Amino acid sequence: MQLSSNLLAEYAMEVSFESLPEEVVEQTERLVLDSLGCCVGAYTSEPSKALRETFADRTAPDSATVLGTDREIPVEYAALVNGAMVRYLDYNDCYISGSSVCHPSDHIPALLAVAEAEGRTGRELIEAIVVAYEIQSAGIDTGAIWDNGFDYVTWGTYSSAAAVGKLMGLSKDQLVDAIGIAGTSSNGLLVSRLGDVSMWKGVAMPYVAHNAVQACGMARNGLTGPTAVFEGEGGFFETVAQDEVAVEEWGGRDGASYRITRTNFKPYACGYFMQAPITAVLDLVETHEIAPDEIEAIEIEEFEQAVQVLASPEKWSSDLNRETADHSIPYSVAVGILDGEVTPRQYAPDRLSDPQVHDLMATVSVSEAPDITRRRAENPGLIPARARVTTAEGTYETEIDYPNGHWQQPMSDEELGAKFDALVEGLLTESQAAGVREWCLSLDTVDEVGSVFADLRV
Repeated sequence: MQLSSNLLAEYAMEVSFESLPEEVVEQTERLVLDSLGCCVGAYTSEPSKALRETFADRTAPDSATVLGTDREIPVEYAALVNGAMVRYLDYNDCYISGSSVCHPSDHIPALLAVAEAEGRTGRELIEAIVVAYEIQSAGIDTGAIWDNGFDYVTWGTYSSAAAVGKLMGLSKDQLVDAIGIAGTSSNGLLVSRLGDVSMWKGVAMPYVAHNAVQACGMARNGLTGPTAVFEGEGGFFETVAQDEVAVEEWGGRDGASYRITRTNFKPYACGYFMQAPITAVLDLVETHEIAPDEIEAIEIEEFEQAVQVLASPEKWSSDLNRETADHSIPYSVAVGILDGEVTPRQYAPDRLSDPQVHDLMATVSVSEAPDITRRRAENPGLIPARARVTTAEGTYETEIDYPNGHWQQPMSDEELGAKFDALVEGLLTESQAAGVREWCLSLDTVDEVGSVFADLRV
């Protein structure tokens, strides 16, 4: 179906909790738990502190809570600050399709802020989250932006506006206006994720969500926007996609599954394309009981895009920042071998500068394997990687298609709970953590979304 603002508005308005399958509701609740764990885990990060300080003195009648505090600020800024926390650790979910990826849980903190400000229920929040996931992921499925130099947050503009507008109770005409306002002003550039990566990587999507909240507020108060933001002259098709874009199917229509059920959880706190090579190498090291000082060479073969994004020359630098390191295959593989895990702790300053890590990085090579690139092109749901580890005793090789947490190899409730507990340890009490878990996993029964914030105070 040809993409348009009207199509997005109609879809957003038709999604209802009553029509959602049980598996969609359960997946949404699990994703909210995972996202709030990532938020709390990033509370002390430099970007989070910088954003809290930047917007600390803002006030407005429509306000929402800054996660981790009892402070309320204007809802759009709460969306920005809280969203940056969910994204910072690069530990939140990932949706993959062809050459493009996105992290749809970036929406969750913004929608939580809007739901709090609007006095919405857990069921209404679930509806909005499903809308956001479906629209952004459907956009990613078209493959229309990456090759033209635009970031996945470009699609997040439209998904955020549609989902926020649904929570704010906008009419269809108002929603079309909001989509037009947001869509003309939030086309993110891919440079934010390539080469030496800055803190903006984790703020780009929250900033888009913040813009969407403002756009919806303006539309609700009568400001009109370009209704032909997609198909109009100088619109999305002409300037961003450079072609017309159609979506094949929408979740819930004609029996189509919801894309939220095909979202992947991360077992490692780094870029999603790195989950497979880390898994493969750690499996070899564990299976063959290989000590780090026995390793002579680590060869990793990947598909083209993974090499482009995660194995450019600067990824072997001895002066990595945190953002570049969690998008570096050699660093993350090396520190994973040494520590037996890849969590936020592995990207602390002392690990980033550890000579032992950098010595092991020097043994890592990454190259594109045409057969892996071809196989993934034929089946975009695959995350394939091949790894070889060479020691004096011989060379060991393995290949995997799906890392743990992939929707084809789901993370268990126990694993998800352990990840959450590790992220909030030292920041929330056991009682608070238990309260957040219960709230998330029974979100469909919550009468007022704002009730969770007391348990999230650090």
